[in-house]
Amino acid sequence: MTRRGKRLLRPLSIGQCATLRVPDVDRGPTDPRNLLVDVLKNHDGLYTVGCREGILGPKFTAADLSAREQPLIKVEEVPDVCLSVRTATARSTGGQGYARCQCTTQCTSGRCSCQRKKVKCNSRCHPGKSCKNV
Repeated sequence: MTRRGKRLLRPLSIGQCATLRVPDVDRGPTDPRNLLVDVLKNHDGLYTVGCREGILGPKFTAADLSAREQPLIKVEEVPDVCLSVRTATARSTGGQGYARCQCTTQCTSGRCSCQRKKVKCNSRCHPGKSCKNV
């Protein structure tokens, strides 16, 4: 089985552009499903990859990455900052992320977690209740 997998999955070269499928638990409803990455190092079949936001902490296999033919990101564009997949996905879009409040008031006090993070409340925060942080 291992030989068959190695034959089907072509190894990636350093500097090659690829896409990484972001797991559903690591992305918000508006975050992208794929993250554009560049292969930085090869560690016996495990790849260290980086995106425009920084170097991703975990190592990935060739099965996790889909090779791209055109280089859309260069190695020089990757900053030397270690990030998780969740953080890199949130930073790439500037989306609302995972902030969600459970306010029973109209989100006017400093207790509202959305207001503290300077993010607007959305429909998942407190459905059916009025809010002034919209």
